[in-house]
Amino acid sequence: MLSHLPSTPATPPPSSVPEPDEAYMGLRRSDHLPRRLALALPFTLAVVYLAMGGLLPEPLRPERWVAHEVNGWMQALLALPVFFGCGSPFLRRWYVSLRDRDTNMFTLTVTGTSAALGLSGFVLLFPELLPAAMTSGGHPPLYFEAVAVITTIVLAGQVLERRTYDRTGAAVRALLDLTPPRARRRRGGRTEEVPLADLVVGDLVEVRPGEKIPLDGVVMSGASTVDEALLTGESQPVEKTPGDSVIGSTLNRQGALEVRVERVGDDTTLRQIIRLVEQAQEEDAPIARLADQVSAWFVPAVLGVAALTFLAWWLLGGEGSGVFGLIAAVSVLVIACPCALGLATPTAIMAGAGLAARRGILVKGGAAMERAQALDTVVMDKTGTLTEGRPGVAGLHALPPWTEDEVLRLAAGAERVSEHPLAQAVVRAAVDRGLEVPPGSGFTSAPGFGIVSTIEGREVRVGSLAWLAQSGVEFEGLKEEAGRMENDGHTTVYVAIDHAPAGLLGVADRIRPSAVEAVASLRSLGVEVAMLTGDQERTARAVARQLGITRVHAGVLPGQKAQVVAALQQEGRVVGMVGDGVNDAPALVRADVGFALRSGTDVAIEAADVTLMRNDPRSVAEAIRISRATLRVIRQNLFWAFAYNVAGVPLAAGLLYPSFGWLLNPVYAGVAMSLSSILVVGNSLRLARLRP
Repeated sequence: MLSHLPSTPATPPPSSVPEPDEAYMGLRRSDHLPRRLALALPFTLAVVYLAMGGLLPEPLRPERWVAHEVNGWMQALLALPVFFGCGSPFLRRWYVSLRDRDTNMFTLTVTGTSAALGLSGFVLLFPELLPAAMTSGGHPPLYFEAVAVITTIVLAGQVLERRTYDRTGAAVRALLDLTPPRARRRRGGRTEEVPLADLVVGDLVEVRPGEKIPLDGVVMSGASTVDEALLTGESQPVEKTPGDSVIGSTLNRQGALEVRVERVGDDTTLRQIIRLVEQAQEEDAPIARLADQVSAWFVPAVLGVAALTFLAWWLLGGEGSGVFGLIAAVSVLVIACPCALGLATPTAIMAGAGLAARRGILVKGGAAMERAQALDTVVMDKTGTLTEGRPGVAGLHALPPWTEDEVLRLAAGAERVSEHPLAQAVVRAAVDRGLEVPPGSGFTSAPGFGIVSTIEGREVRVGSLAWLAQSGVEFEGLKEEAGRMENDGHTTVYVAIDHAPAGLLGVADRIRPSAVEAVASLRSLGVEVAMLTGDQERTARAVARQLGITRVHAGVLPGQKAQVVAALQQEGRVVGMVGDGVNDAPALVRADVGFALRSGTDVAIEAADVTLMRNDPRSVAEAIRISRATLRVIRQNLFWAFAYNVAGVPLAAGLLYPSFGWLLNPVYAGVAMSLSSILVVGNSLRLARLRP
């Protein structure tokens, strides 16, 4: 659980902290790839013009201005800055991959372009060593344009990938920018404007209409509506009155509020959201490890195929076959660059996590997203999840000589020190009736069963029927009344005074308006819903009937919730658990995927894999839909990445040359490689259009 010490200072606005020189795919922000791309583009266009300008109409051909003897040298002079200058980050990454024996896409790309550059330099320096069959009109074949074009295309692809990688964090950075740098603090009868870093827990701050709420807190006075859309995805403003909690960086729309600061620094909701989104970006899904495993043998295999291609051409071909083999080997290295394979999973995970975050669903990582798509059973804690978590006394019955007011007053006195929602409901009911709640002494609690306290010299026991029966108190005269209350969906709370039955209370927790729709949505996805509650069987069944739930686990003690989840898993089910309390934490951890409501405790949120910012159980079905769509896109990406390489490598190796005369130019191989990456990125970005 997060601790909130009064001396803990607020963290300065993150926008004032310099952005780190973080790496992505082995490249750094300080490499300035967009600038390198802008510099490489004119050089590359010039090389392409000199190399392929002969295909243009007569007036536009380069030989009108450049002598043929000079053309090749000009191509070399233009291609070298692109390869060694603009492409230097790739050369660095290539060296690191060889040094660490960690082959990757840069291993293939730089090896292929280096071979093309070396071949072109050789034929430029020693054209007389080439067989006549390799020349066209007496001109030796040069591939400087392939070197420049491939380097430029890879630069463009990396810029696109970098922007795709950044897109998921754009919403978070926007939230950081919206954090107000200063706040109006009330202290000692004065209101002063102070930096956010000066606020501590317990400070009172004034928030005027149209201003951002500086930090998480509780409304002490005033009433207003607050726009929480940026954090929860909820479009409608939320009414706030004294006692309600507010979230930092949300917009106060109408009235003035006085807010007591409750959380600062890394404990704030905004900071927790950022941490969860960062975890979602960084953690790989198990399916991503499949791609990593494939890449580990794929790159060495491609290098081997390229070597065999060269040897096969050299040994089995005719005149000039060695040069043909070198061209084919270069094409194999370029077209097999596993960019698309490397992008298949992370781009989809980032797009899916970003979509979920925009809809108020924070997923801690790719692994959680992959597990969520396989869920076939979701267990929901009743109180606070399917119900509003604020029960009230809906029925009251007393046995003579006690009156209803006396039973309620003494029960409230015993419950006044308890934090349990049912206890608080009893106390509220007594206050609402205008009864004075007496103090108690000797308070003893039996978690999950009941409490004992001494009120005005009388021993008062409040709890379950079974627990009171163990104490020797029988409620035979109240069975009929208790049955009526339980059939109405009330939780029956029994009251005994001085070891004698005194009465019972019917406590009802209103079902959330969205709970019925949430259960129906999950069932439409083929997911069975089970309800978990400490209530008696009859009470639990009454609530379940209203929700359309058939599987009910009633009378479950706090420590037994994880056992229920484990039992379902032993049946072969993939189980999700939805809860909000401290006692739900073990079950949230034990489940394949734990879902916590934002209104829940810090322990529950920390234990869960997914946080539902809207406090709406319908978000569980939405999270499953998004995860299924994300995994579907990942599988599509992996299929197309593999299919592309399976189809492209034989063509590049020249297997079709003997029959059709087709030999793939390295330039076209580079274009095809980049197009495959663009296809994968575009397919991942389709997730943004997924309908709710």
